[in-house]
Amino acid sequence: MLRLILEASTPTVTWLWTKDQTILHSGSLNGTVAATLIPSLQKESGSLNGTVAATLIPSLQKDLPTPSPADQILVGVGPGSFSGIRSAIASAQGMASAWSCPVLPIRSTHAIAQQFPHITTLGIFSDARRGDVFATFYANGKLSRPTTVHPIARLPELLSRCSLAVTPDSLPGVPQPAYPSALHLLSSLTTQPLEADLPLAPLHLRPAVTPAA
Repeated sequence: MLRLILEASTPTVTWLWTKDQTILHSGSLNGTVAATLIPSLQKESGSLNGTVAATLIPSLQKDLPTPSPADQILVGVGPGSFSGIRSAIASAQGMASAWSCPVLPIRSTHAIAQQFPHITTLGIFSDARRGDVFATFYANGKLSRPTTVHPIARLPELLSRCSLAVTPDSLPGVPQPAYPSALHLLSSLTTQPLEADLPLAPLHLRPAVTPAA
C-alpha cells in the first residue's frame, strides 16, 4: 500500500511517502502547512513541475515498480496545533481529490507512545489553552485511555497516575519532552489499528469559542 503520512500537530511538521513499511521519501518543514508542504514534497521527491498530484508519482518511478497515486493519506489529528492539523487535513483532502484516495485520521499521540513501548502507564500531556491540558494514557505502547481535557489545576493528580509523563509543550511538572513524527506514526500502524469512529478533524474535545462581535 502506498501512503502519504502527515503529522502537523507541533510546529515542526513531518511527512513520509511510504510503500507498506518502507520509506520512499520523507521531509520536515516549519511554517504553515499550506505554504510549505508542497515545496517540501518537491524538494525531497525530486524535481517536480506542476501540481503534486500530476508529477509526484512520476518522480518516484525509480522507487516504485508501478507508479500510481497514493492508496491512502493519513493525517495526525492531535491533540496539538489546531491550525496546523486543520491545514494538513485540507492539504491532504486536496491531494486525495486528485488521487481518488481516502484521507484517514490517526492520533498524533500514537507517535509519542511508540517511543516508550515498555512504560506501563505513559501519560502524554499537552497544552489545551484556556487554562486546560489534554491527557492521553498508554500502557506498554497501546492506547489505554483516549484523550480527555482537564483544568490545569488537576495536572498534579493526573501525573500521579503515571509511570512516566511526557509533553510536546512546556508544562509545569512535566520535564520530559517528546514529540510526534510521521515516522513514528508509521511504526504505530503495526500495533495500533486505525479507529473507524475517529473524526477527520483536530482533536479539540470542546466547543470552539465564537469571537465577540
